[in-house]
Amino acid sequence: MSQPDFTPPLPPPLLFHVREGHLPSGSLIQPGRWGSTILGRGEDHPFYFREHLLEVWRRLRTSIPVSRWNCTFSFERRADAETFAETGQVVLPVVPADRSAPHARLDMLWLTWLGEPGKTTDQVMFWCCAYWEGRSAADIKPTAVTTWEWLYACPLRVS
Repeated sequence: MSQPDFTPPLPPPLLFHVREGHLPSGSLIQPGRWGSTILGRGEDHPFYFREHLLEVWRRLRTSIPVSRWNCTFSFERRADAETFAETGQVVLPVVPADRSAPHARLDMLWLTWLGEPGKTTDQVMFWCCAYWEGRSAADIKPTAVTTWEWLYACPLRVS
């Protein structure tokens, strides 16, 4: 099966990162924390198998060069980052340290749907594909509330 060409969109001037604790302007947030967390806890982590499925799909079915295992995550909208943040976490305005680094803009709602009970294999395959294609979940459900995340294969700089 041939892989579709992947042309990443241009990012907005400012993105938003969620983490524990404030960092001063100019600080760098390094890639790979999510992957280290998942792999460090192994199958005890609730997203261990989902993340493996997503990585296998990315490697076999896409030309996207940035991996969820070794990237920095940010939100397109501050409101989405604030909704995602848990107690004790802060939302930091960030920019990619290297705007030319591999990146992808993806709708997190597909990930939510992947984790819902009672889903068929066909649904899971469709949602993996739609996630990595950068499609909006609103394409199939007009009332869907999309949450755009940006994955970068470089550090993020706090603005």
